[in-house]
Amino acid sequence: MKTSMRWIFAASLLPLAACADQPKPPAAPAVVTPAALAASDSQFVETMSEANLLEIALAKVASTNSMNKKVKDYAAMLTSDHTANESKLKEIASSHGMTLSGDLNADDMQVVTKMQAEKGHKFDHDYTAAMFKGHTELLPKVQAEAQSTTDETLKAYATDTAAAVQKHADAAKAMMPTHMMHSHKKH
Repeated sequence: MKTSMRWIFAASLLPLAACADQPKPPAAPAVVTPAALAASDSQFVETMSEANLLEIALAKVASTNSMNKKVKDYAAMLTSDHTANESKLKEIASSHGMTLSGDLNADDMQVVTKMQAEKGHKFDHDYTAAMFKGHTELLPKVQAEAQSTTDETLKAYATDTAAAVQKHADAAKAMMPTHMMHSHKKH
């Protein structure tokens, strides 16, 4: 009897041993909370998003209100560049738990509304001046972020963006009549 009891006990352990050999089901992935950006980095991301949205909106106005092929080509370049830039920015923001609004703020909406009322040469003059001024004012902010942030992804983004902002400012300046450039140096 003792032998048969041992055999029954051993037989009852076989299914347990078989289970031990089976791979365990994968554990549910742990929910990882993204690391928040520093306050200054978050502010920069929001500022850049606002700039992108404004540039895209004004470029759309330029595509219909300008009569100048150079201005229209410039606007098309800005639409492409700022749309791609905003897409990168959204990825960075999302990876840090931020959501960008995607809407123009009230001040920028007023700028767009004002520009929508202009046509032809007046539009071209004001649009070109606004693009030169806007990119020139944005450049030091982007350069400062590239120097100060400790987030490597944001640093790379700001470095690339600084080069693009410089290119946009230079292209706007090249379209401006000489007398406009002198008046902007005084401001």
